[in-house]
Amino acid sequence: MTNAYDLIIVGAGPAGLMAAKTAGEHGLKVALLERKKNITDINRACSMMIVTLTGCYLSDRVSINSRDQRLCFPAYGFTIPYEGEHQNFYSWSIYSYKGNKIQLGDYEKNEAMGDKGRISATYDKGALLKSLMKECLKYGVDVFPGHNVIGTQTNNGQVTVYTREGTKFKGTFVIGADGRASRLAKTLGKNKDRIYYGTSTSYGFEMKGVEPSEKYALFQIFLGEKTPMRIWMTPRADGETYFPFISCTHPGADVKGAFERFTQQGHFASWFKNAETIRPLCIEGNMYSHIIDPYKDQVLLVSDAVWCQEAEMTGAIISGWKAANAVKYALTEGNISREGVFVYLDWWKKEIIDKLDHRDMIRNAVMPYCLTVDDIDYLLSKVTKTLRSILDPYETPKIVAGAMAEIMPIVSKERPDVFEKLKRMKTDPLEEIFKGCKRSGFPNNMRSS
Repeated sequence: MTNAYDLIIVGAGPAGLMAAKTAGEHGLKVALLERKKNITDINRACSMMIVTLTGCYLSDRVSINSRDQRLCFPAYGFTIPYEGEHQNFYSWSIYSYKGNKIQLGDYEKNEAMGDKGRISATYDKGALLKSLMKECLKYGVDVFPGHNVIGTQTNNGQVTVYTREGTKFKGTFVIGADGRASRLAKTLGKNKDRIYYGTSTSYGFEMKGVEPSEKYALFQIFLGEKTPMRIWMTPRADGETYFPFISCTHPGADVKGAFERFTQQGHFASWFKNAETIRPLCIEGNMYSHIIDPYKDQVLLVSDAVWCQEAEMTGAIISGWKAANAVKYALTEGNISREGVFVYLDWWKKEIIDKLDHRDMIRNAVMPYCLTVDDIDYLLSKVTKTLRSILDPYETPKIVAGAMAEIMPIVSKERPDVFEKLKRMKTDPLEEIFKGCKRSGFPNNMRSS
């Protein structure tokens, strides 16, 4: 059986659903293919944070319209339905394993200000997907769960999409929104020229009864483990559940044991003395540089399929919307080519490739590969001022780096050994810093053409 469509979308996360909704609104005949049987079920690790509500990301200032249950993208000129809860959080604490910290945002002051004082908020991803799915069905999108796409072939102006289940779909364009482990990026040969830094593994639990130092905050904690590991923790949208998880770039490391030690021993164990585990969640994905050119043979790649690590929900929604609009324009013009979807490719170059250096995001993970856990504890003890609060994976490393630069005269006198390590951390190529991660990761599974 072969079905013919204007547009086939592979992947039904935020980017894919947004692309399908947008194309459906334009009157296109759309197929949405997703490997999961239950599209809106969230069964892998995700912090579910909105990036960002207090700063500009991809040239927009996202906001929440609670009255009408909408997420708003004013610069791009669209809103989307969101029929779920959200939980504000008011600071970002970066802790050493001994409890010294860098503080981004004054928690008490920001909390007292309510919405105006939040760094951002967490959302319910399942509720977001359900809201977008309703829109897709409303606009006549054909949804095919349980379809695992294995590749595409383009002939005579049509793209055939093949699934492992033996079904074929034909379309004029394809949008690949199939995530960090994108099969389409791989089969199109788009991973060959990317820089591979390592494979990140995340493991954690949704919990109730967690009692952190600040109730509604984002926490990043360097663990005292021999293998570099960090804990991240955010409140869920219900305001009562928390999601602490370990992030490690050495697959095969004892992340389960490290998580147990973190919650049962040491400085942070008191946070978890009354904790009740709800369910475990994990995820694994490669760290790459961005794909420079997200188009080949009438296939447009969006969101995590082309991004360094992850686009975040904000980037996913915008890129899916932008790509679907580009397809509609190309079909209206009858220009079935790279030039036809230029509006998306131009946006990608200007907003991501030219503005967002992937190395800034990767540098979020650099410190434990250049410094010992006690070096990190020393440095964090020296940064005493509260830093500017913003939830942005590209801007925050620059803010922290600025604070570190201010304490360098003290560090050079008190700890010249740490000072020398920090100089190397700034000048050594990231490929060299992460060479141990590269050896332990899985690039060959992802890079082949």
